[in-house]
Amino acid sequence: MPSFAKTIRTLAAAIGLAAASLATAAQAQTTQCGVTGSATASPAVYDPFNPSGLATTNITMNLTRVNNSGGGDTRIVNFYLKANSSTGTAADGASIVPTAVIGQASIEGTGLNIFYNYNTPPPTLLPVTLSPSGSSRFLKINFTGNNAGSDTVQVVFTVSLPANLDLNAVQNLAFDAYFGCNIQGGQSNGREFSGSFENAVVFPVTVLSALRTYYAGTALAFGDISTVPPVPLTTIRTNPSNYVFVQSSGAYQVSLSSQNAFKMKRPSATGPNEEIRYSLKFLGDTRDNTSTPTPGAVAINHSCIRAGLATAGQQLPIQATLQEGGQGKNPGIDYQDILTVTITPLAYTVAGTDDCGAYTVP
Repeated sequence: MPSFAKTIRTLAAAIGLAAASLATAAQAQTTQCGVTGSATASPAVYDPFNPSGLATTNITMNLTRVNNSGGGDTRIVNFYLKANSSTGTAADGASIVPTAVIGQASIEGTGLNIFYNYNTPPPTLLPVTLSPSGSSRFLKINFTGNNAGSDTVQVVFTVSLPANLDLNAVQNLAFDAYFGCNIQGGQSNGREFSGSFENAVVFPVTVLSALRTYYAGTALAFGDISTVPPVPLTTIRTNPSNYVFVQSSGAYQVSLSSQNAFKMKRPSATGPNEEIRYSLKFLGDTRDNTSTPTPGAVAINHSCIRAGLATAGQQLPIQATLQEGGQGKNPGIDYQDILTVTITPLAYTVAGTDDCGAYTVP
């Protein structure tokens, strides 16, 4: 009763590059008040598969108010943060909490998470006299002075990320800011403005290119084929529901090889009478001993786009088809081949070329 055994070998490595702090532009061109800023911190590393997530990281932002040409200056700024459109809901659950301000300014909203999930209704920021609260979370900065020494303050934030965020592998995390502000003095005294700006805050957090993978299903087995003629009269295949499961924050590489070049053999097989040929379909490619006659050679190789970290991930179906039966072969239950599937995360700069989760069998 020949059977088909399988071995799936997985390789889940993490690739990360150091991230430096970047200056942030925090003023829309159409506004007459606002702030500009830059964030500094020791680079942090986020492994999306670490059950602890990203431990709390302190980040300091230097915020400088915009003083317009009409003689007035920015006096009060209310703002909150959310993910940009390229990140979307993937950052939901992040926490960005202001803890202190250093400089000639008063602040409200310390201790509040001013990051909003992508589809969460935002707080009301105007009029600027509004104060933040647990149900309306934003940071309120009142630049109390009217001289140049009052133009810049430092705000300290604590940033943390929960585990399993479906973030792309990147070197820095950028968030958009939404604000309301007013002007004191000059021609625009008392006027209020609102707006938003992309990538207002860029945090030096590297999201690793990492993956998690496993084989799901049963052994790739044909069952008892002792009575199947040398040329099968009907198609005999393994279960079509077997697959390799992948979750990844970035692109990944998949390769497959066959120890016996797509032949099931008895141990110490002495010739064709103790081997049974089959073909294998995986990632849209069909391989057999004719296409890949060298034992152990890489038969299938794909560069795949990111699978994502959602529960569904990507399923890579795998199925074998019998090419010759067991009738007339030396009897035994130990005919087998070993398949080796190697899955490797790629560097965050590599996008991948194939949507490997879109392939089907047979």
